[in-house]
Amino acid sequence: MSNQYQPRDTKDALRYLEKLANRYLKAPLTPDLLAYNQKQINYLRQQVVPIAQYQEHNQQRAQQAKQMAEQLELWQTRRLAGLQVPDKMHHFQLVSTPAIKYHHQKNKTQQPGSYRAQKR
Repeated sequence: MSNQYQPRDTKDALRYLEKLANRYLKAPLTPDLLAYNQKQINYLRQQVVPIAQYQEHNQQRAQQAKQMAEQLELWQTRRLAGLQVPDKMHHFQLVSTPAIKYHHQKNKTQQPGSYRAQKR
């Protein structure tokens, strides 16, 4: 995590890490990106989980942090294997965004004086 940002609590840290993860999930794999992802995983496991458990006494948040670390680890292994991976993190879980479907309105009737009728 950057030295500039100091989270107020573990929920704030999780939200911030989620925002950071969404920036790099679609990026091309580089050794720097893999090292950064591993750094985020270690931060979650070594700092966020113990604080959530022992200082805040919030088991649900500790579980969310563990799950987020597992999701980032899964993303990394699947990406290295060349498999399809989810491209967004939402509520501390990786999710796939559905493809955008464009609905085209079909012209049901053509007027005799319309531009299309003149082209034919």
